[in-house]
Order: sequence, then C-alpha cells, then structure tokens
Amino acid sequence: MDSSSRVLIIGGGIGGLALAQGLKKHGVPFHVFEQDPTPYFRAQGYRLKLNSDGSKALNDVLSDSLWTQFQDTCAVCEEGETNFDAIAATIIASRAGPRRTRGGVAIKTQTCDRTVLRNILLFGLGDSISFGKSLSEYTITDKGKIVAKFADGSSENGTLLIGADGIHSRVRKQYLPNHRPLDTNGSCIYGKNTLTPEFLEIFPRRATKWMTLIIDKTPMTQTLDVDETPLTLLLEPIRFANNAHRKGLPVDYIYWVLISRTDLFETQTKELLYLNGEESAKLSLKLTQEWDPSFRALFHLQDSSQTSSLRVSSAFPKIVPWEPSANVTLMGDAIHVMSPSGGVGAVTALRDAALLSNTIYKLAFQRVA
Repeated sequence: MDSSSRVLIIGGGIGGLALAQGLKKHGVPFHVFEQDPTPYFRAQGYRLKLNSDGSKALNDVLSDSLWTQFQDTCAVCEEGETNFDAIAATIIASRAGPRRTRGGVAIKTQTCDRTVLRNILLFGLGDSISFGKSLSEYTITDKGKIVAKFADGSSENGTLLIGADGIHSRVRKQYLPNHRPLDTNGSCIYGKNTLTPEFLEIFPRRATKWMTLIIDKTPMTQTLDVDETPLTLLLEPIRFANNAHRKGLPVDYIYWVLISRTDLFETQTKELLYLNGEESAKLSLKLTQEWDPSFRALFHLQDSSQTSSLRVSSAFPKIVPWEPSANVTLMGDAIHVMSPSGGVGAVTALRDAALLSNTIYKLAFQRVA
C-alpha cells in the first residue's frame, strides 16, 4: 500500500487513536487529524472500565509492549458494590465480588485512567498525527480518491476517510445528514477528588472501598408520576499499584458522576453544556443540599477545575441502514453514541477500531497480492 493510499482518520479520541495503533501494527499508512490544538488542550475524562470485549479489542490493536504497559498502569480495584440512601446515609445493599450476567457468569473488567490510556495510544504515532485540524468538508474525486479539506485552508488526500470525531461529527453531518443522536433527557456532572487524608477522614469509609451508588429517591414533584431514582451519584476509588510505572501515574483519586433527568438540573440543555467547572461544582452542591453532610463532603472538597457537565445522548435503538461508500465510514460516537456510564461507548469504539484495522489490512493485503 503506497503513501498516496493513506487512511485519513478524523478525530484523535480513544477510538481514532486505537484505530491508528491497529493500522500501525499492520503496516497500513494512515494519518490522524485532531481539531484540538495540542494533545492536552482539555481534560480527557477520568476512570474508564473495560469489559472483556473491550480489553480484547485493545489487545488486538496494541503492540505487545504497549499492551503490557496498559496492564501495568491499570488501577487496582476491589470487586463489589455498596448502595447508600443519600438522605439517611444508611446502607441499602452491599455485596462483594464481581457483577454477574443473568447466566451467572462473572463480568471481568479492567479499570484504567482515561488520560493514561490516551497517552499509551498516542505513543509512537509521531508525524502520523496532526493537531489543530478541524475538518470543513470532504470531496471524492473521479479517480476514487478522497480529499479532506480543513478550516485552516489545507487539504489532504487519501483513499479512505474514517469519521472518529465524536457526537458532533462533521463527517457524519456530510455523509449522513439525517442521522442525529437522540437526546435522552438525561444529564450528568462528573469530577474527581484526590484521596487526601482530609477527604478520607470526612467521607464514609464504606463508600471508598469499591464502586458505590448513593441514591436520592426524593420525588421530583408532588405526584407519583416520577422516576424511581431521580438523582444518583456513582463513584469509585482509583488506586494504582506501586510498580515501575507509578511515578508517571495520577495520584490516587475517587471518580464520581452525578446523574439525573435534565429538568432536575433546572437549566436548559444548551446552557448546561457551557457551564464551566466552577458553575458545575456549584450546581452539584445545589442538587445535593439535602443530602447527609458526610456525602456532601465530596462536593465541598471537589477540585472545580476537574468538574464538568454533560448531557447524556444515545443513538436510536434501530439505526437506519445507509448506502455504503467505498471512501467514507464512521466509528464510535460519530455513528452510535452511547451513554457514558459503564464504559460501553469506549468499549464499542475499541471494538470498531479492532474490526476496522483488521478489515482494512486484509483488503490492503489482497490488493497487493
């Protein structure tokens, strides 16, 4: 496959970078174009859980050395879950051991820090990734090539363009203009707290052991027509092993996400998306003002620079089939956006990356042969 037959990857998130690593592993020419001006321009999120499907897909695209590095930098997490009543601070339920499927099979997971994973996926890409590249449009030539045009006036040629540019994908808007994400009427505020002695002294010890749900069942209105759990806080401590990689890892922290229907947030969806860290932190305190003080310590001690607000979107359950193109395709949230809970979106993006890299390699090999 010559250099004029590059794969053009639009988007340098987890999915796009995983695809790049998979193509690099197979020796397929590619280039990644990311609109952020630098790799560390904005926060990349925190804890990420990968089930066995996600781990297998990541293993498929990484070199042996990078896969070993990923395993060595995963968090050490206890398996279990405890549920608390947010108002009374009483334990509703608690169980040790991994979650199980309906068939009784334990769900095996690996927990990593999203920024650490992204650094692993960036390793070795060098000149094969460009930052500050916002796609304006693409065109397909008479010779079956694709031209990607960017906001800075530059353009790049290739044979295949892959939209890995997330929920607001410019590739999707041109390729499938009628395919729009579904607003679930759900919103969340997420952040992290360093596990300092001060925090650990105030916050309930049982809530820092493993994954924990703090549930507020206070009705949103004075009717019975409400959700069973209007406001839920999910949190999990992220602790890293003391091995050779420890110095390059974040300090131990607790990841949390406060989830509810958007109308409880008393702000319009568009306004929510533009809240800065301090405004998001204030909103988290307002929403939980009736909670037990020990739980509210999480929000009082939060680092507001690490706090963000997000609406929860999803793809429609039945994605309408579209006319395939020999030059353009989509992956990850660009085509099937999912709720951020449980890591399902990241897992699916990694599976897309593994499938696409293997398929492209096989097709490239067939052409050469």
